[in-house]
Amino acid sequence: MRNSYNRFLKGLFAAIFFLGITSVANAQKEQPDSVSAVSRVNMDHLKKYPTLQLSNALQGQAAGLIAIPNVGGIGYDNSTFYVRGLHNNGTSEAIVIIDGIKRPIDDILPEEIESIQILKDATAKIMYGEQATNGVILVRTKRGKANERVIRVGLEYGIQPVTRMPEFLDSYNYATLFNEACVNDGIQPFYSATDLEGYKNSKGVNDLRYPNVDYYKEFLRDASTFRKATIELNGGTEKATYAVTVGYTGSSGLEKVSDRSNLNRINARGNLDLRITDFLTASADVAGRIEKKDWGAVDGATLFSEISTLRPNEYPFMIAPEDINGRDGVTTDESSLIFGTSVRKTNNLYMDMAYGGNTSERYVNSQTNLGLKFDLKSLTEGLTANAYMTFDNYSYLRQQLRNAYPTYSIERYLDDEGEEVLRFTERKKLNLPKKQSISSNDTYRNFGWRANVNYEHSFDLHDVLAEAAFRYTTEEKTGNTQDVKNGTFTFRGNYAYNKRYFVEGVLSAMGSNRFSGSNRYFFAYAIGGAWMISKEDFMKDVKAVNSLKLKINYGHLGYAGNTGHFLYRTNWKNGDKFEHKPSTGGPTTDLVRYGNPDLKWEYSNELNIGVEGTFFNNRLSADVNYFREMRKNIIGKNTVKYAAVVGDFIPAENIGEVMNQGIDAQVRWQDKIGEIHYNVGVNLTFTKNKLRKSDELDNIEDYRKSVGRSTSTIFGLQAEGLFGKDVQLAGHPLQSYGAYQAGDIAYADLNGDNMINDNDVTDLGQSFPTTTMGIDLSLNYKGFGLYILGTATTGVTNILSSSYYWNNGLDGYSVLALDRYHPVNNPTGTQPRLTTTSGANNSRNSSFWSENGSFFRLKNVELSYTLANKTGKFIGKDFKFFVRGTDLFVLSGIKDLDPERMLSGLTNYPTYRTITGGISINF
Repeated sequence: MRNSYNRFLKGLFAAIFFLGITSVANAQKEQPDSVSAVSRVNMDHLKKYPTLQLSNALQGQAAGLIAIPNVGGIGYDNSTFYVRGLHNNGTSEAIVIIDGIKRPIDDILPEEIESIQILKDATAKIMYGEQATNGVILVRTKRGKANERVIRVGLEYGIQPVTRMPEFLDSYNYATLFNEACVNDGIQPFYSATDLEGYKNSKGVNDLRYPNVDYYKEFLRDASTFRKATIELNGGTEKATYAVTVGYTGSSGLEKVSDRSNLNRINARGNLDLRITDFLTASADVAGRIEKKDWGAVDGATLFSEISTLRPNEYPFMIAPEDINGRDGVTTDESSLIFGTSVRKTNNLYMDMAYGGNTSERYVNSQTNLGLKFDLKSLTEGLTANAYMTFDNYSYLRQQLRNAYPTYSIERYLDDEGEEVLRFTERKKLNLPKKQSISSNDTYRNFGWRANVNYEHSFDLHDVLAEAAFRYTTEEKTGNTQDVKNGTFTFRGNYAYNKRYFVEGVLSAMGSNRFSGSNRYFFAYAIGGAWMISKEDFMKDVKAVNSLKLKINYGHLGYAGNTGHFLYRTNWKNGDKFEHKPSTGGPTTDLVRYGNPDLKWEYSNELNIGVEGTFFNNRLSADVNYFREMRKNIIGKNTVKYAAVVGDFIPAENIGEVMNQGIDAQVRWQDKIGEIHYNVGVNLTFTKNKLRKSDELDNIEDYRKSVGRSTSTIFGLQAEGLFGKDVQLAGHPLQSYGAYQAGDIAYADLNGDNMINDNDVTDLGQSFPTTTMGIDLSLNYKGFGLYILGTATTGVTNILSSSYYWNNGLDGYSVLALDRYHPVNNPTGTQPRLTTTSGANNSRNSSFWSENGSFFRLKNVELSYTLANKTGKFIGKDFKFFVRGTDLFVLSGIKDLDPERMLSGLTNYPTYRTITGGISINF
């Protein structure tokens, strides 16, 4: 079947080129009279946002686009894109198409980009195949313009102070509260009065008996740095045009006791167009990114995971040779490096940071685009053909050197005479390798081509547009990962009468190697229409309306972007050897999974109804769309149907169904007051999805059903308060999550069976926002400019489940532990009691830990002054001086941590507040 599929693609490829059907990279043609729902990003606004990751700058920039930032180290805190919300109960991310092929948007600079469009409905997305159904971010890079010359240089530098860092207790307060936790658990206090006094008067991080460490203070700086420089060249003649962009971006990390992590990145792009003859134009584009990142032995994820969980008295950083020499058989000299650790730890974070070695990471990508454009008007007026081919190569290499110095745990005990004695136990030995080793090495490649023929003609009151296109892509990666191959043939027809009535239809045949047999291909379609109401006679006297258009479209699209490979085939693997006495047998053959040869494509039926227009002499513009999508045949495993029969070996089936609907809107007003020009805009996206079908049982209580609720619903227990403070312990239904007592969370018995377990979980909210919004304001007065962007998110619930909120076990305590409930020590406390155990009763999803995650953030501000060189005395036409700020403040009911990144500063780098200054010069 694979051979027939390859023959199909090769045959179609040859046929298309034989017929002269060729394509452009940017197939989605911008039409002012389009029937599609498309949002556009203002590129001038995007360039005002200083960031290492372009994806972070897109938040709040366009209706329908939802950007959710992630937690990560420098260069890794990118955002995930969603277009119009969640489409299924699996992967709902949108794809990014850059110059015709799927590419990472964080690999390019905003200075390289000509335009960004958000393709939201069926007629707009269908051209981009089986991965485009969740939405498309379409990026076009800059191309040269004939008889124009642009030379632009930009320089920018700034600092990035951290915001909303978690706070943890010192050794004295920790030890005091840990003693309380011991008593709560019915055991003797661990720390004596002498210990508490020792911690109160600790000498600091190297106190042998009573260390006291503020890890965030000891290991972290207060701010990172940001660096950027770009140069742009654009121009050409009628015969050849070019666009060249070269840029450098860099940043330094927060590490304090070792060399700071350092990122340096160079982007370069050259787009060239050559007019070979009157009917043939060739294009050649080359782009690349080279990134070098260096840090010590500890990456950001490890560093923050450690400092957010280590006890403040875990161990002294260093042990002086004179304090350990001769004890417990240890022999050292004065030059020895010896580090402390604890019984539960073998590593010493200070040793790893300061002396543990180094890590070097290299990331290189290259992108090549080759294209031909034919103007075939000599055959038929309005006939053109284009061909476009892309080759991308991405390589990643990480090398590291890891040093280890001796670490010793320190235990205190009393000898026969009652004197305190220290016992040192070696946990790690000296190991100093000489060379770096390769810890990771990956390469992946993307190849694609697109071919199409266009016909466009106008006569009398009629406008006709027709397009036939084929698109093929393949994605390859080193290792055992299966290549992804997709092909899509599309025919589009568009008809307009009198620039007033528009009809468009699209047919598409999609193919994917994720399916087999007749199911390998999916036939999609989309149809739409638009009515330019403002051109009707009855609107001529309505002076307030400049343009007004009603548009509606419907489509049936296939989706295979989240489908695993070979789900249609039963797979086996070689297992362990078995013994059959008196001789030894061979290896077993183990079942991996049962296949389902009848597996079909996931698909969506989509409706879009929109109104767009301009009013009051074009001062007001608006675009409002209602959308409704029914996603069906979602692939999953029906565990309810098969679990009792075949255990875990369950075939994939088409079992899911999700309905998603909402509104996206963009409104903008621009005008001037005297010499002050102002422009204010609001974009909003409201989405609400509902799971309609899944593998869920029908005979469970309504309050714990997933069907009928959002796919991002958070389920948990309904908290009634704390035992002993809000709820009487005696007579309360039994809770099945381990031992509990006064100070633990009491839960509601929702099904009335006098037992609280997982049958009592209910809807606590949803993890995905229902509404996202961007609000921007631009003011210009003579040479001065002010730009402000705010973003808002509502309808999202955060579960406070990190180490900052769950203070239990043997980890350190956050400052919230001071507010724990204790009937004697703190009867007004609002947090659960402390325990030395895992706190199984309290450490689980419940309404006690749920918090409204809505927020408003001042996302971006730029204050600038542009000096025009009217006299010509200086080099350059104009100079723009600017100061920029990002993430300046956030308003939210959550005050301790960042409401948008609840794990920032705990599992990886914190949220930054960026302040930069710079200059841009046009020559």
